[in-house]
Amino acid sequence: MKRKILCLVLVLALISTVFIGLVACDDAQTPATPDNGNGSGGTISGTSKLTVTDSLNRTLLVDVDAIQKVVCIGAGSLRLYSYVADLNKLCAVEDIEKTRSTEKVSYRAYQIANEDFFATLPSAGAGGPDSQSLNIELLADLEPDIIFSCLSSQDVIDQLETAERTIGCPIVTLKYGQQKAFSQDVLDSITLIGKIMKCETRAKEITDYMSALKADIASKAEGKTSAKIYLACNSNWGVKGFLSTSKNYPIFTISGIDNVMDDGSYTINDKGKADMEAVIASDAEKIILDAGGLGEFKKEYEEPGSTYPGNLATMDAFANKEVYLMMPNNAYDANVETYFINAYYALNVAYGLDINIREKAGEILTTFVGKNVYDDIITYGGYQKLNLPDVWPEK
Repeated sequence: MKRKILCLVLVLALISTVFIGLVACDDAQTPATPDNGNGSGGTISGTSKLTVTDSLNRTLLVDVDAIQKVVCIGAGSLRLYSYVADLNKLCAVEDIEKTRSTEKVSYRAYQIANEDFFATLPSAGAGGPDSQSLNIELLADLEPDIIFSCLSSQDVIDQLETAERTIGCPIVTLKYGQQKAFSQDVLDSITLIGKIMKCETRAKEITDYMSALKADIASKAEGKTSAKIYLACNSNWGVKGFLSTSKNYPIFTISGIDNVMDDGSYTINDKGKADMEAVIASDAEKIILDAGGLGEFKKEYEEPGSTYPGNLATMDAFANKEVYLMMPNNAYDANVETYFINAYYALNVAYGLDINIREKAGEILTTFVGKNVYDDIITYGGYQKLNLPDVWPEK
């Protein structure tokens, strides 16, 4: 009997020791990572959180399950968000997103597709090229759970941590990069939105589609000889005139188009403007006009005493009516879907291909914004060969 009692005491002591050890282990151990489909994250205080790195390489902890109110600020932020995430979670938008255009901003497919909804939302600030700032007081009043930002000025970057504490939510920075619609930065930004907003499947659908389009454009140019092209009226933070152009122009770069301005002997100033002498000397065979600056070009050409008529008449491209119109690439940063449509059109111009632009544009626009808004984005005159200066297309 004594042996039985002793055995029982030992068993109970052992059970007690194991139980205490388990409790102690549970208190000290980090809880299991939730299955959120991306292999990272954890559970803190009973809420699902995700560690992410934004475009400024800032490490942020985001409570992905608590996100109900979203704000997108800065040029291009709402565009990227609208491609993949739930618009119903937007609690405000910048004023510039409530209307199709102003004097300085061209039509944007994502805005056209959602303009009625955007117009119903409160203001997240003025927005626009001249208002790229962080309105901390207004954002704090909106009480968002997260902010996606494309603001990139040093002043904004320096105040991010202070702003996050005041507003009470993470500010996740996004980036377009130098190659704009064709950059890895855009793909990474869309992927990041997908992770945070728990819409990774849709984000992957868009990034895979973008990669496939880029590869298709490159393949259509492979083995072909490009005409020598001058890009004019290149819109960038506002409409620009004929001499506004670009070296290493993304659309030309991915399709191997011979950009005459890439010649090392030609310079472009810090405002993206070339000298008339250089443009004439470039011996461009064809000219592609960004329609965003078409009105400005017309003013330059027709103003009293203008030197444009005489100068441009000496260019073969202009004299031979080899002038083509494409839609604005940039409108509150890169019009991503329009970049791809323009790239297909540039293939037609540079290589003499016969791609059906209306059909391809319909596919691209529907994939990105859920609606075929082709007729809205071509109101600058559409994709066409121009008979300048005899006939100027109307906006």
